[in-house]
Amino acid sequence: MANKKKNNQKKPTPNPKTNSFQIKVSRLKDNTIKIEAKIPQQEIKKEYDQALEKLQKTTEIKGFRKGRAPKERVEKVVGQNEIYQQAINQLLPKVYQKAIEENQLKPIIAPQAKLVSAKEGEDWLVEFTTCELPEIDLNDYQEKIKKTFAKEAIWTPEKDKKDKKNPPDESLKKAEKFQKIIDILVKSVEVVLPEVLITNEVNQKLANLIEKTEKMGLSLEQYLATLGKTIDSIKDEYRQESEKNWKLELALNKIADKEKIVVSEQDIEEALRKIENKKEKAQLSNQRYMLSSMIRRQKTLEFLQSL
Repeated sequence: MANKKKNNQKKPTPNPKTNSFQIKVSRLKDNTIKIEAKIPQQEIKKEYDQALEKLQKTTEIKGFRKGRAPKERVEKVVGQNEIYQQAINQLLPKVYQKAIEENQLKPIIAPQAKLVSAKEGEDWLVEFTTCELPEIDLNDYQEKIKKTFAKEAIWTPEKDKKDKKNPPDESLKKAEKFQKIIDILVKSVEVVLPEVLITNEVNQKLANLIEKTEKMGLSLEQYLATLGKTIDSIKDEYRQESEKNWKLELALNKIADKEKIVVSEQDIEEALRKIENKKEKAQLSNQRYMLSSMIRRQKTLEFLQSL
């Protein structure tokens, strides 16, 4: 009886969504993340059919009322390439999100997606490239900052005479000190920045520059020629700028975490009160996280100035 009862038990129904995508994650030494995903042909067909169904409802074809044309006719008019493109636009974000959740990744930029293999009737292979925040070594930044300003604080008759003759502008003096702190930090810290992070920023800046030159009625080459620069030299300039900015950003964030520098609601409200431009105030009021980051950065620089 026991065996009979056991044989009558229902077998669990397999979930068709489980492991529908085969995902492989690779981490490079610079914290670049490569995600390879194999998408089964049945998933592609499912998305293709859904895309075709949506197009059937919106495509107008002569001789048929809107939304009433046969799918076969819509497919012929719209074209398989367009339908597949819409299917891809729906499918890839799902695959990427699944990879992120399953592997507990924390990407800091939007992924670069590439269809490695996409043949009709076969499984597709897609590759995503993104990155996570890299670890940063602050080294002995405090000692270097203290040593630099200790030397400057030494009194000399020449310095005293110069200060009496031309009293220093305090706001300018403070700005110069901040800049020296920034330079010391950038030179002191050690971090391996993801190549995809820097390339992404360089390409974005280059795209913005191209848009700017087009509005001026110039080609990028013509505009750069007026500055005595080339595309390669401006790319190199953008790369150095991005690397410096990321080093500084990561260093300040780590110092703020280490020193428990926080931003209160009172700090935010006080900063908003000081903004005279109504449009700017409204924008920052709706972007409090950004404002909080700016205040935390300033607080961290002031902490470094007090060392």
